[in-house]
This record gives sequence, structure tokens and C-alpha cells, in this order.
Amino acid sequence: MPQINITIDVSDTIYLRDPLETGLGKKIIQHSINLFHEVGFEDFNFKKLANRMGSTEASVYRYFENKYKLLAYLVAWYWDFIHFMILIETRNVSNLWEKLYRIVDTLVNSLKDAPVPEYIDHEKLHTIVVENASKVYHNKQVDTLKQAGFYTNFKKLVTTIAEGVKSVDPTYRYPVALATNIVEVSLNNEYYLEHLPGLTDVQNANSLDAKKETIKMIKHFLDRALRGNSLSK
Repeated sequence: MPQINITIDVSDTIYLRDPLETGLGKKIIQHSINLFHEVGFEDFNFKKLANRMGSTEASVYRYFENKYKLLAYLVAWYWDFIHFMILIETRNVSNLWEKLYRIVDTLVNSLKDAPVPEYIDHEKLHTIVVENASKVYHNKQVDTLKQAGFYTNFKKLVTTIAEGVKSVDPTYRYPVALATNIVEVSLNNEYYLEHLPGLTDVQNANSLDAKKETIKMIKHFLDRALRGNSLSK
């Protein structure tokens, strides 16, 4: 897979030291993705991570205060890269509906075929976000963390999608809510397909067809919400 040089903008309040500035930091990111994917957030700890890396817990604590902030970093990195890919995939698209559809395609296909850095396993990171992103937002410290910039990357992504919604229908009353729900559906539908299939109409879990059907479903929602918007005015 080809490599690229881009700047991922993650709030420095999430980490103690930018892990992308050092070889050790990148190693922490690489092995944390593998370990989160293997054991899940609940059973993840820095001792296991240090053992996996052949390092010490103290070395990990120099970069992240706790596992929650490490998870928040991975989720923020993911959203910022997705946002970057959306900008790349839509930069030469003039048709407004095609641009919005291209956003959906990129969002659902996540980092597939994207030129991610070699220390990022894009499939595992995507699974981590599907399974754990809500943990970053749903917690008792959410208001404090919001002020600290923990959710800037997610909000930036939602804003870009909302702008796509408004471009095809400037009169639509809920562009931000619709954009947020598009992101949530892109994650939740994949989770339901694998674990709770009774909660979705889309079938064929763990297959390319499943992603295609999820994309088709989201585009159906957009068509009904925006093309049929005149019915609700």
C-alpha cells in the first residue's frame, strides 16, 4: 500500500507527548491497535501493552495518562483521516448529489484502500472505532472533555457532511443532526450486522455486499429526507 505524508490534527490535551513524533510513540500506536482489537477496551491495560511491545509501563505513561485517552486518540486519529479522505475523494466532484454520495461511500468503506501509515492496521482500527467510539463520547466527563477539544475531529467530520447536506437542499432544517446520524448508522449498522442482526434490515454480514447494502440504505435515507423534503415544509 502506498504511503503518504499528511498532518493528523489531534488535540494535544488528549496525549502527554505526541506519539507520532517518535519511533516509540508510533510503536505504542501500532501495538495498542493490535491489543485493543484482540482483547477489547475492558481488558486492555498498559501492562499488557508494555509486555506486547517489549517495553515498560512507564514508557507508555509518558505518552498517555490512561487507556481512555489512548482510545480517544485512536478514535480522533481515525475521524481526522476519514475527513481527509473525504476531502480527497470529493475535491473534483462538481455535481452536488454525487459529492454527497461520495462522502457516504468513503465513510462506509472507511480506510479500505486508503494509503494509511505503515504503523496503522486500518481494518483493526476501523473495528475498534465501530466497537468503542461511543465510549469516548458517552461518559460523565463529556462536558469537560468537550472544552478540552476531545471531540474536535468528530465535529469537523460532521460539519463537512452537514455542508454536503445543505448544498443539495439549503432549506433542510436538520443538516447537522442528519450528518451525525449518517455517521452513527455507518458504524452501528456494521456492528448490528455482526452481533445483533435482528436490529437491521441489511443482511450478508462480513462481506463486501454488506457494505454496499449499508451504503444503499444511507443513500435511501438521504433521498427520502432531502429529495422528499418539500413534503414536510
